[in-house]
Amino acid sequence: MKKFIIFTLLLAIGTFVVPTASAQSFTSVQYSMGIPTGGLKTHVDKISWRGFTFEYQKEVAPSVSVGVNFAWSTFYERKDYDSYTRDNATLSGVQYRYDNLFPMLVNAHYTIGTGTVVPYVGLGIGTMYDLRNTDMGLWTVEEDNWHFLMTPEAGFIFDVAPDVSLKLNAKYDYAFKIKDADAFGNLNINFGFVFNSW
Repeated sequence: MKKFIIFTLLLAIGTFVVPTASAQSFTSVQYSMGIPTGGLKTHVDKISWRGFTFEYQKEVAPSVSVGVNFAWSTFYERKDYDSYTRDNATLSGVQYRYDNLFPMLVNAHYTIGTGTVVPYVGLGIGTMYDLRNTDMGLWTVEEDNWHFLMTPEAGFIFDVAPDVSLKLNAKYDYAFKIKDADAFGNLNINFGFVFNSW
């Protein structure tokens, strides 16, 4: 996993230093809403309304851009008083569950057509840091893992000014199974601003 993280970081750095004549670049800041699926849903079943995405991309060919994407989402759920079993221990009480996700991706987008509303598709590959906490009374159980991550994406870009656009998209983060943690998914709905520059 360490080798993959280093490889991803080198790809990300390459995105910034590879010269491209008159290439347009795009910086995006987005609000993110997350819907848990799979193994994440078994820990926290509630939708996350707390998320943020930062993205930088550079055009490398007509309709094609590559870049990096960094995001953060936090999921939270309060579980009612009950008996909860983990490994060989059973505790009774109210549980507070948290999941903080930090995806880091190298991605590529392909825009379809031109106009004031432009659809696009994309794919990102990278890693995700998952920090998972379960609090109960005076006790807390904390798990942290790094997962290999793949993220397909589709959305629309709306031109609102010469150098400013709005972006609406859906992304599905799929974190692959590792030795210490199961695979899980997270459907993100994102909305934000794109700032264009040459």
